[in-house]
Amino acid sequence: MRVVRAFTLVELLVVVAIIALLLAILLPALSRANQAALTVRDLSNIRNMEQAHWMYMTEWDGRFISVGLAHGGIHADEGVAWINTLQKQYGNKLLAKSPVDDSPHWPEEDGGEGVPVPGTTTQFRRTSYGVNSFLVDFGNGLNPYGPPPSGISPADWFGGDGKAYTRLNRVKRPSSTIHFLIMAFEGDYAGADHPHVEGWVEHPHPPTKAATQVQINAHGRSPRDKTWEARSNWGFLDGHAETLEFRDVLTDIEFNNFDPRVAQ
Repeated sequence: MRVVRAFTLVELLVVVAIIALLLAILLPALSRANQAALTVRDLSNIRNMEQAHWMYMTEWDGRFISVGLAHGGIHADEGVAWINTLQKQYGNKLLAKSPVDDSPHWPEEDGGEGVPVPGTTTQFRRTSYGVNSFLVDFGNGLNPYGPPPSGISPADWFGGDGKAYTRLNRVKRPSSTIHFLIMAFEGDYAGADHPHVEGWVEHPHPPTKAATQVQINAHGRSPRDKTWEARSNWGFLDGHAETLEFRDVLTDIEFNNFDPRVAQ
C-alpha cells in the first residue's frame, strides 16, 4: 500500500514563519541598498554640475553663475538664472533633477504631479538644486542682502571688502566651501534656484530654518526631519560632492561651510 506524504499544518506554518522572517530581514537591507544607489547617482549629478560650472568659470574669467528664480515663484529673471546660463555646459535638463526628488511641483512631463509652486498658478519646479547664496555673481559685485548678520562686521561681510564672492579667486578654500545643494521639495523655495543661507545662523535652531529652504534630509531619516543629524548631498566649489549631516556643514556663524570667510 503506497503511503502519500504531505505537509502537516504545523510544518506549513513553520515554513511561512521562516519566509516571513527572511523577508523582514531582507527588505530593509534591499531598501537601504536602493537608497545608497540613489545617493550615489545624486552625488554623480552634483559632480557633473560642478564640472559644468568649472567649464563656465573657464569661459567667463572665473566668474560664478548667477541666480534668477526667486522663492515664492515670483520675479523670475530667466536671463541670468543658472539653469539657463549653464545649459550649454551641462546639456540635458534632467541632470538638474535629483533621483530622490519627489516634489509634487515638477511638471507632469518631468515626472511630477503638475502642482504649481506655492504663490503661483502657472510656475513649476525647474531644478532640484540651488546655489549657495554667498557664491553668486549679481553683476555689480555688491552685497545684495543689505547689512551683515549680527556678529559679522561690515568690513568682513562678503569677501572682506563689502563685495560679494563673485569669482573663484575671491574664495580662499574652494574645497571647503559648499556651492550646490538640494532645494526643499515643498514650500516657498520649491521653485527657487537658491536659498538664503545668510539668515540661517541667526535662527534659534538653524536646521529648522534651513529645512524650509533646503532638503537637508534628502538622504536620510524621516521626510519631516529638521535635526542636526539630517543627511543630504552637498557639492563643493572645487568640484567634489559629499553626503554629510547638517551639523557637519553648519553649526554657527563661525563654523560653517557656506560662508567663504570661515569655511575650512
